[in-house]
Amino acid sequence: MKGKIYRTDDVERMLPLVSQIAADLVLAYGEVTRALHAYQAEEAATRADASREPLLEACNRAVEAGLDRLQALVDEMESLGGTVRDYENASVDFYGEHEGQIVYLCWQLGERHVAHWHGLDEGFARRRPLALPAAA
Repeated sequence: MKGKIYRTDDVERMLPLVSQIAADLVLAYGEVTRALHAYQAEEAATRADASREPLLEACNRAVEAGLDRLQALVDEMESLGGTVRDYENASVDFYGEHEGQIVYLCWQLGERHVAHWHGLDEGFARRRPLALPAAA
């Protein structure tokens, strides 16, 4: 394990920025997916007509630019201590502690709070709710 152990309220304070990066990630992932499909279609067309090579090169540049943007967003999330687990839904894990164990605090785009956790050897499907703070 490498990284800072966050408290839930640490991550909560970062959620406005984390949410924006996550939204940008989903958009960038969609753009990369579309660019890859366009590349694949153009690659097939170029096999039949070599004069389309410049179009294929343009598609390749679009894929590269999209991947660069996606990587920059992943790097930005990692600089905050988060690990992106799912690009389509923007699931992000932060190291945390729950009942004396090191776990992942699990958040996904659209959630208003960090309200789930899962073990380090488990994935999103095994996430469980965090206990809510007792009312004062």
